[in-house]
Amino acid sequence: MKIKILISILAALLISVPGKCEVPASFVYDSCNGDTLHLDFYAAQSCAPAPVLIYAFGGGFKGGTRRSDSYNHMFDFMTRNGIAVVSIDYRTLLKEADPAAMASADGFKAALVEAIGAATADMLKATAFVYSKAGEWNIDPNLMFACGSSAGAITALQTEYELCNDSTLAESYNLPAGFNYAGVISMAGAICCEYEPAWKNAPSPILLFQGDADAIVPFEKAVLGNFGLWGSKTISDGLSRQGIPHRFHRFNGASHEIAEQPMQTNTGEIYDFIAAVASSRCNDIINTTGYNPQQGEYKTDFSIIDYIKANM
Repeated sequence: MKIKILISILAALLISVPGKCEVPASFVYDSCNGDTLHLDFYAAQSCAPAPVLIYAFGGGFKGGTRRSDSYNHMFDFMTRNGIAVVSIDYRTLLKEADPAAMASADGFKAALVEAIGAATADMLKATAFVYSKAGEWNIDPNLMFACGSSAGAITALQTEYELCNDSTLAESYNLPAGFNYAGVISMAGAICCEYEPAWKNAPSPILLFQGDADAIVPFEKAVLGNFGLWGSKTISDGLSRQGIPHRFHRFNGASHEIAEQPMQTNTGEIYDFIAAVASSRCNDIINTTGYNPQQGEYKTDFSIIDYIKANM
């Protein structure tokens, strides 16, 4: 009996170690053109229905994984503090793109639009699957947050943008009419569209992280004619002009490491954002600026060609 009690105590201590995630429950949420898409569910330590963070990995729409040791700190922090986490697969179509076609600006644009469209569709399918499990998984369907890093952040932002600009989109993915996320968390993300983002309906509160020296995803914008990838600064400026609540954490002198760094160093800010939304306290605009003290002069004026080369 004493041995059994000791084993139970040791198991409980192991589970509570920060950065040590329990093995998640894995589910198939869709199959498309030979791709079987899974998601992992990490249950919140909560008696009440919990908010849920739906996370999309980074990888330039060419690769990536829903499971990585680098995610464990944030996933564990969230679940221990009453927030469930779902980490999803999505199709990464740029791995199949013709490099020769991608070398031109127009070819890159066409391939990127297709890849983002597929990832956005998969995010919506995953969201619908999670929504259908709300009762079984003890999650609050009114507190679903889209989150991502790099390509995953683009996916999260793009999905929110499409939902706000197409009132029928949610229903086409078996979500309730008028469905929207409670909030969006973007780590080095952007929105892909013609002209600067224009929100037909106001988005949910958005939390943005990005470095102003990001050479992979534009901090401000990368444009080809009227078409552009509109980064965190452009998104924040537009939201500010409209008085739409959001939080923008800018890191001067930082590059694309901000795609994952907040998962290690800014989990408190991410948790506070979710808690503020859940308690209807996210009604303001907050801008902060961090600095890289080891960074001297650095480049911020990247062209569309620079971004194409960096993502080849």
